[in-house]
Amino acid sequence: MTVVRVLFKAAVVVGAIAAATASVAMQPGAAAGAAATKCPAGVNAGTVRPAQVDDVIAAARRVVIDDKRENNQGRITRRTAANYPVIVAIELGEPQPLPGSVTLLRRAARSCGQTTARLSWAVIFTDVNSVLCCVRDVVFVVHLDNGWRVFR
Repeated sequence: MTVVRVLFKAAVVVGAIAAATASVAMQPGAAAGAAATKCPAGVNAGTVRPAQVDDVIAAARRVVIDDKRENNQGRITRRTAANYPVIVAIELGEPQPLPGSVTLLRRAARSCGQTTARLSWAVIFTDVNSVLCCVRDVVFVVHLDNGWRVFR
């Protein structure tokens, strides 16, 4: 991997994280299918399973999109993968964290503790239908022996 690629990836992650932490969080809705939005119980190195980024994003979408409807200036739209895309998915427990991922790690740790945070992924969505610039929605995903858990 060239230095230019690494720097580009780092710049994208830093920008997405900065926008996510500076923006107004979306209201958490009811979870269905993949998991609940409360803290997962029993998370430790023995109960967490490896995960591919595509599976992490799919689990997050099942909770975040989940047939939700929004009112954007009088127009009701249903969330889809096209109008509520993923900006970035980051594994938080990496030994050499990407620039800015420490902020997401702290946010996850405040929600559900340091152990759960280190074993989770952060997935950042954006709402392209919103008239407000840079509305971001951050969720954390962990793959346990008994299934996927998504929390905020």
